[in-house]
Amino acid sequence: MRPIVSLHGDPAEFPVAVLRTSPVRRPGAGFTMIEVVLVLAMVSAIAAISIRSVGDTIHRDRVGKAAAIVSTDLEQTFALAGRQRTPMRLLFDTAKMTFAVTDRADTTLKYRTRQFLVGDLALDFISVNHTTLDVFPSGLSADTLSIVLGIYSKNNQRYSRTVRMTRGGLVRVQ
Repeated sequence: MRPIVSLHGDPAEFPVAVLRTSPVRRPGAGFTMIEVVLVLAMVSAIAAISIRSVGDTIHRDRVGKAAAIVSTDLEQTFALAGRQRTPMRLLFDTAKMTFAVTDRADTTLKYRTRQFLVGDLALDFISVNHTTLDVFPSGLSADTLSIVLGIYSKNNQRYSRTVRMTRGGLVRVQ
């Protein structure tokens, strides 16, 4: 059993184990310059690798986002044709990389225009099987539609999404 030590009285009489002293700071404590340089080199190497993969991921997400927007616009074209009770026309220009929804009787009246050449939805290529397609108020289109939207990544790999539309208005992104 330990003896009970009273802390009342003269501090010189206290046992050494009871006294708490601050830790002694040894000279040279801290990091050396070599350690700091090695850590910074490792962090910069990891950052360089991750930034490249993040850039490619952002480009691939751009294609997915553009495909989702085109899909929604195609579905809305069917709804607009039924609501307006007038045929609508889908216009694709692969050279200018634009997509427009217009009235079939007057193509200057545009309900929706998308541009994929510059901006947040900038793509490298668009290909379609029909540059012009009519959507009728009955809920049918003149033909099926297939749109390929894509980019080329930094290592020149092709990444694309295909938007397919049936005559009945079913739209799928693949």
